[in-house]
Amino acid sequence: MVDEGSSRIFAPLENPLGEGEVSIQDESEEDAADLKHATNVASPSAEVVERHRVTHYPYRSWCKQCVMGRGVGTPHTTSTSESSMPIVGMDYFYITKEGVKRRDELAKELSDEGEEAITKARAEGHVLQCLLVRCLQSKIVFAHVVPQKGDDEEHYCAKLAVADIEWLGHTKVIIKTDNERAIVALKHRVAKHLKEWKSMDSVQTESPAACESQSNGGIEVGIKIVRGLFRTLKLCFGSRLGKYISTTHALMPWLLQHTCTLLNATTRGPDGLTGWERIKGRKLNQLLL
Repeated sequence: MVDEGSSRIFAPLENPLGEGEVSIQDESEEDAADLKHATNVASPSAEVVERHRVTHYPYRSWCKQCVMGRGVGTPHTTSTSESSMPIVGMDYFYITKEGVKRRDELAKELSDEGEEAITKARAEGHVLQCLLVRCLQSKIVFAHVVPQKGDDEEHYCAKLAVADIEWLGHTKVIIKTDNERAIVALKHRVAKHLKEWKSMDSVQTESPAACESQSNGGIEVGIKIVRGLFRTLKLCFGSRLGKYISTTHALMPWLLQHTCTLLNATTRGPDGLTGWERIKGRKLNQLLL
């Protein structure tokens, strides 16, 4: 029998059948590891829920659409670019009924046929091809639904990217992509248009090394944050309408651009500023739906 306040504890028996002696050890000092405790989550009021539905930002665990759209996400670590010139990255991604997919993810999901399977899915209306443009300095992100990959005859895709870069107001810029042929052709067309813009002092292009063709981390981060909020907004909109919103719906191009506007106007960095405030010097003054 051991007193309740005693610091002695019993060591394991040497023999489970009772043979042998039981040893008692003294524990003069005791310590415990610090453990993380769950926070008490209170149910939000109806007013808080309605205000949250305007942007769905930041992520809230009590919001069904936030959990479905971004519940598996993890916070991104911040990084700074070593370049003294602003770097603007570009890449393609796709909108499917499951959400936003990168090119490699979609190719694996469809089949081993790769680009042929993606082209077929686009022709059947199951997939929308999109272009992402992200300034790695200001963290501003743009996204557009585009009719095709590469440089089209009317240079529509290039003009979209040029308009985005002009909006940023940079006089010097480096345009970075991976080594895929279609995006490289688009990059050179964008650079050509920007060089014709008199306010641009310097326009350079950049690609990763041949052995690192997919090395474009800043754009990967951009696609990931657009993916989460876009899916969340799409789910919420469909829930309030009481019907499924397909990828071919006319709302999709606007909703994609609206997602980027919300990210640019609400996401604050370590400096306490949003991307919109870094570029425009003021907060977004538009009324949100």
